[in-house]
Amino acid sequence: MQQDEKNRKYKILEPFFKKEKKLKDIEKETQISYATLKRWVSQYRDSGEKGLAKKIRTDKNTFKKVNDDVLDYLKNLYKEYHGLPITKLYEKAKNTLNVYNSMISYPTFFRIINNLDENIKLNSIKSVKKNQVYEYAIIQKAVPIPFFNNKNKIFYLTIFYNKENYKMVNFIFEEEKRELKKLFNFIRESIIIEGAYPKNISLDLKIEGASKVLLRNIFFETKINFIQEEPDQDMLGFVRYIDTDILKEFTKSKSITLEKICIFIKKYLFIEVDKEREKIVDENYKLLYFLNRYKRKIYNNGVRVKNNLYNSPVLKDYEGKIVDVFYSEFLKERVDIYLEDEFVDSAKLIKEY
Repeated sequence: MQQDEKNRKYKILEPFFKKEKKLKDIEKETQISYATLKRWVSQYRDSGEKGLAKKIRTDKNTFKKVNDDVLDYLKNLYKEYHGLPITKLYEKAKNTLNVYNSMISYPTFFRIINNLDENIKLNSIKSVKKNQVYEYAIIQKAVPIPFFNNKNKIFYLTIFYNKENYKMVNFIFEEEKRELKKLFNFIRESIIIEGAYPKNISLDLKIEGASKVLLRNIFFETKINFIQEEPDQDMLGFVRYIDTDILKEFTKSKSITLEKICIFIKKYLFIEVDKEREKIVDENYKLLYFLNRYKRKIYNNGVRVKNNLYNSPVLKDYEGKIVDVFYSEFLKERVDIYLEDEFVDSAKLIKEY
């Protein structure tokens, strides 16, 4: 694997070493930043091909490596002031971290505190409140991006997270401010990613369209209880830093895209999506409620949804019948087809218009 990585990097740099191209030309062709290419050249000149091998990070899941002295200090600080909100704890920690010459970002600090030993966290305000049973939560935040394609734009970050341990499960970042119904696909996708069927989801009051009638209907169809309330203060403290950190990351960038910002946010939130997502087999039929549902007639072994054609050889036996087609914007490659509440098959995308 490392040999493949070395070969890949060397092939990209080869025209530069042969003096056929400049790094700026390679940057334009490959879309790899000039700074990265320059670093690869330096690594190759220092250590040969070995220098181009992918290095395994020893500080995975943090933005900055923290030495043992700093970690011990944070543990002791946490023991003494575990009753403080994490934002206040960070303010207190910053003064001493200067002495260690180890100023760490708030997200890194948040992650360290959240991963301390259970005996240290036992009396923490971040422990699960025994009188309330919340499993997951959704929080929504407006994020201004003043330099997006030379325009001042407002985007909306919506996060689905585990309220017991603050694990970030999923997010969407887009210009549209979605009301609850338009978050249905996102909620279903988040549940599937997590691989656990929730009993309760705490819902940010900023999310519009959460009428009592709709919440009752969701519970009736899915047995998931949505509870409207103010977001957790620790989580608010965490996301309020994201504006500043996006600005720091992209202010000097010549080209900024929504995709690049989303990649940064995924790392920022420590979200690691497993390609082999666990399916919730026992509860999956309940999650159909969150999908877009269409009545379609089967013809030529397929159905048309959103101007896209989906096909399955199984549908040949259902030619001319009206079926229910369930569509997810997060999984456009296929649709699930039901006839009179019985699963027929998953049809695959064969033509996109």
